[in-house]
Amino acid sequence: MGRLIGGQKAMVYEKVQVDEWLAGHIEEVQYDEHRAYKAKDKATGEWVEKTAPHLRFKFRLDGYQYPHYSRWLKCSTHEKSNLYSKFLKHLCPQYDCQDKVVDLDKLVGITIKTMWENNEDYQNITQIRGLDPTLNIITSGTEIAPGLTDPADEEHGSVLDEEAPF
Repeated sequence: MGRLIGGQKAMVYEKVQVDEWLAGHIEEVQYDEHRAYKAKDKATGEWVEKTAPHLRFKFRLDGYQYPHYSRWLKCSTHEKSNLYSKFLKHLCPQYDCQDKVVDLDKLVGITIKTMWENNEDYQNITQIRGLDPTLNIITSGTEIAPGLTDPADEEHGSVLDEEAPF
């Protein structure tokens, strides 16, 4: 008898309504300090594998049985990062956390509304809004996060002299 493989059933995910606001809360912020991702090497143009801290949100949406998740996002509060531009600035609109150190644990349990879209067999979150406009997740006041580099400097290879705390 030959080697047998498979036997797994295809996963069927619970679908949510698309193009309408859905209420819920953030149940957990999952963190992976060494998540692998691919990036294009600017010098060679080749795709290389790197690791960096990433997070994703676990949502509990009203009227749905199972939790739903965001995609993995690189941990950056730079103005052009997806974490900042698509999530953080809409979750705490009164307190701009751009380039600041934030406390992710303060996001657990907050009430939100989300909007989703279909993407082939999956669904992606397109918009999120926090329902508490006074939420402040900044931990360092007006300080810039230690170890951050200016994107313009990063292209030229220079790095800030400060050491990151981690």
